[in-house]
Amino acid sequence: PARPGGGMGNMTRSDSPVSRRIVLSFLDFLNSVELAPGADPEALEVAKDCLESLFSIYSSSTSERIQPGLLLELFTSLQANEQDRARPDPVSRSVSNKPSCSASTSNIQEESNKCTTSNSEGQAEETFDLDHAGDELFAKFYAALDEINFFKASPAGAEDPDQLSKASQFFDDALLVVRKSGRKVAGLVDLAEFFKSKGNDFMRSKQHLKAVELYTGAIALSRKNAIYYCNRAAAYTLLNMCNEAVEDCLKSIEIDPNYSKAYSRLGSAYFAMGNFHDALHKGYLKASELEPGNENVRLNIEATKRKLAEQRAAPGQVL
Repeated sequence: PARPGGGMGNMTRSDSPVSRRIVLSFLDFLNSVELAPGADPEALEVAKDCLESLFSIYSSSTSERIQPGLLLELFTSLQANEQDRARPDPVSRSVSNKPSCSASTSNIQEESNKCTTSNSEGQAEETFDLDHAGDELFAKFYAALDEINFFKASPAGAEDPDQLSKASQFFDDALLVVRKSGRKVAGLVDLAEFFKSKGNDFMRSKQHLKAVELYTGAIALSRKNAIYYCNRAAAYTLLNMCNEAVEDCLKSIEIDPNYSKAYSRLGSAYFAMGNFHDALHKGYLKASELEPGNENVRLNIEATKRKLAEQRAAPGQVL
């Protein structure tokens, strides 16, 4: 299926999230425009009704909240940029017109409302000016989640409107958090951190299936983060989905071979499977090497050694 964010040539579905957000912005403009003398207000209402029908805009679409006046602000900004480019001596203006980033960067390209920062993995991350490019960020957000079938009940299933509404709400909540921090730009890594934080909340309230879903969203947005895989492994273990937990721990270790918590949770997953040998030697002992003072790891090593001793003492047990 066509995904948003790939240019106008790829926006073929009128019910796609990006199409709906564009039309919502246009409807917001139509609702605020002052009709010129002699204009037919009924024609305007017919046009709005047709747009709502064609693009599947219902009352529930208000969950995809659109910044009031967004369309007018966008075109006003574009007009101002065109006027700036028409003025002489563009070099003298280049510094003041560049978008600012909180992280240092040696080459800020003067591309409309975008900048590039470095994330914790040392990779270049595209970020977006929240005042002007929020919908473009949403398109990237949607495409990343779509790649893991976040919006479908099954890989071959149809798009679930509840999942779309949920993702849209998470997007808006994440941007609200970023705005409250005083920042002007955001990227997929910021959204991933919000997913992780919400997942942690669900873990604390023992809603482990929801935590898995949120951690999965974080992973989709930031594929090289060892913490996200490790956190999901903990949720999988509590759901007795131990094979999945082992896979996540191994992925976390692949990303960061010195991440002691990943080894500790690998030990916990093996322990839950009754594989006490691997729990000890592939998990807890390695975690202890990396973090010798961790009391929980020490207690887990002792508990695992007791389980191994019990296995050896069991009649007919072959190890």
